[in-house]
Amino acid sequence: MNFLILIDNLFSNEYSKQFEKQFLDKINSLKNNLNCEVKNLENKNIENIENYLNNIFKESEGYDNIIYIPCNMPLFSVEETIKLTKIHEENIAYFSYGENYPIGIVPFIIRRNAFERLFNMIKNKEIKISENAIRDIVFIDPNFFEIEILVSEFDMRYYRLYLFADCKRNSILISRLIDYKSYGEIVKAIKENPTIRRTLPAYIEIDINNRQNILNKDLFSCESLKKELSKEEKNMSLNDFKNIFDKLVDFCDDFHLSIGSFFEPLINQEIFEILDYATKNEKVKIYLETNAMLLDNDKAKKLLNLQNDRKNLFAIIHLDTIDEIVYNKIYENGDIKTILSNIDYYLIREPKNTYLQITKQKANFDYLTSYYKYFEKYKVEIIMQKYYTFRGIAEDNRVGDMSPLIKVGCWHLARDLFVDAYGDIYICRFDINKEKKISSIYENDLGNIWKSFENYYNDNVFEKLDFCKNCDEWYLYNF
Repeated sequence: MNFLILIDNLFSNEYSKQFEKQFLDKINSLKNNLNCEVKNLENKNIENIENYLNNIFKESEGYDNIIYIPCNMPLFSVEETIKLTKIHEENIAYFSYGENYPIGIVPFIIRRNAFERLFNMIKNKEIKISENAIRDIVFIDPNFFEIEILVSEFDMRYYRLYLFADCKRNSILISRLIDYKSYGEIVKAIKENPTIRRTLPAYIEIDINNRQNILNKDLFSCESLKKELSKEEKNMSLNDFKNIFDKLVDFCDDFHLSIGSFFEPLINQEIFEILDYATKNEKVKIYLETNAMLLDNDKAKKLLNLQNDRKNLFAIIHLDTIDEIVYNKIYENGDIKTILSNIDYYLIREPKNTYLQITKQKANFDYLTSYYKYFEKYKVEIIMQKYYTFRGIAEDNRVGDMSPLIKVGCWHLARDLFVDAYGDIYICRFDINKEKKISSIYENDLGNIWKSFENYYNDNVFEKLDFCKNCDEWYLYNF
């Protein structure tokens, strides 16, 4: 049973090229150990998944098995890959892969005569071309293939690592691990040094004002938010937003940006100019989060037009119930009839990249079925969010506890950044009492601000940070 190492150069980019020497050294080592051939797959002019598979199939002619390695996978382990080839060969598998490894450590192996099955699987399916496209196809119906698995000695799933050199964030992580000689050394470093896996913000929230038009009884009964609402109204100007956004782009390169955290963004009169500016950068995905109370016909049309023009603009409508009695239990004000009318007007026009978000809680738990049934006609995706107690400050209306048994540190401290309407950055969005201000984004370098979080993150990982002791949000993250 002969093997071909197939290097896919489709995923070559500025970040993968930083590790090209180390990558090729590993390829040569694997080649010598297996006494097999290496081919480079250019994958030029690939229009769809069928072209992609055809190209791989054509280039692998004359070989029994393909060890598929994208060129942006510099941390792949030679030792673990050799183990996988033995399992694949001994069991005459169609498809073999690594389980419980960080993504990017073990390539997959596919038998060439499995491609007929792959082509059958992709009929009438939309498969995105990616480093894991073939694996995605196999797992449409894994019973259709004879699959073998190499299980990692260390269960690394809890760390949620993605080790393809495809962005600035991942390239920083890879650069911190690239000099370790073995997979075991990489695991040891990841477990013992939490700072290694904290790279750049991936999810950033900005409040562009300090006003809310619908008050959640549990949340806005907190003294800190009452105090904020008693202040003079503050709306972030377009120029101030541009200043902040440009700093974020320079520092992070790509990221997800939510506009509207605690407060309603549609109150800001420059909201559509802000959205227009942000969405011009295609590397950044923008999420407008609104309760839809102000999403009247005029604003809905503006949002629809912008969504049609910009693929990176998403809308998330927060609505916790469609029942008026339940609504009045959750909120002090607002008008459910107006909200539903606005949502219906918007959704009936089939907007792109739109979601509804419902927070599961005691008040609405018995009404979830009617909620889903009401929006069924729009075929809109619904996000089910857990209830926040904001570190035990808000009343506990959670339904169940989903916390994992194993803690590896707070994902919000590792991946998130929260900026309020004044440009101030706090330890996290759950600091509603504003106990730990880190800095002003206007007054300090963003790199220095982000670095100043490190001690908080390390203390959190080792459960030494009192601020976090009543928080159950540590295991969740958005992106």
